[in-house]
Amino acid sequence: MRNLVFIFISVVFISCSKDESGDVTGSAVMLCTDDKYKEICDLTHDGALCSLPRANTIRALVNHYRNSTVKNSYIALTVLDTYKACLENVVIAQSSIQKSDEISRFRTIANIPKLQDKIAKETRGVRPEINLWLYKKTGNPDYWESMLNGVAMTDTIHHDVYTVMLAEAATRSIDEAKKIADLLVSRTELLNDLTPEIFEFYILFYLKNRDNFKAAVWHGLYTEYIKENPGINVKYFKFHGKMQSATLNKAQKLVDSIIFDANWKGLKVKDLEKVII
Repeated sequence: MRNLVFIFISVVFISCSKDESGDVTGSAVMLCTDDKYKEICDLTHDGALCSLPRANTIRALVNHYRNSTVKNSYIALTVLDTYKACLENVVIAQSSIQKSDEISRFRTIANIPKLQDKIAKETRGVRPEINLWLYKKTGNPDYWESMLNGVAMTDTIHHDVYTVMLAEAATRSIDEAKKIADLLVSRTELLNDLTPEIFEFYILFYLKNRDNFKAAVWHGLYTEYIKENPGINVKYFKFHGKMQSATLNKAQKLVDSIIFDANWKGLKVKDLEKVII
């Protein structure tokens, strides 16, 4: 259980490298040629530092500008966090930094919190994601309660909210955490949309509850969709999980059939729930 809690808490507070800048396509350079987005581009550092976070930030802010949903607001806030951290942590020999670049960098760092405050205040409706962001920033338990209340009121929620809830629940009860994981699965359309943490949780949950067959199936799905190295770890489940070869073959056949259906028929998560939950 201690290892389980550590895994989830680590996931919550370590930023991912995955680009979640929204639905906007095209390079930041091309976006910045559009006068509509001049103010957004002007808010970012005009030097060469942190080019990838800067591009992600521009796309996220443009996406937020086009469609100011709670999810888009949350993505903009978190991408801005990553961009600000990058600018703050840049270390370059002083002789190689032009004064204009430094002025732009410090101006951008100073302006990001102001922009984030504006986004948070202007985002209306049921907003568990925004309350999660505010809770992580301030530690104020009122934001945590508001986040939990929001989860019950809407089913279109960023997966970060479920991940944090899962981590917190796992410190008390793995069965309570399972209910949260099940809720996320019930609200997810496609198998590909599940986050790595959910695959990992179900593997650990079923191992703990001595249902090695389901643990093996989730492991096979994890290696296919997350690790891109297909195949159940036969050595582990056969020698440590005490599974028979016939049972392992059955689990692998189920994984293969799920993958085939998901790839060719657009199989939805709800069609799998009775099989793997």
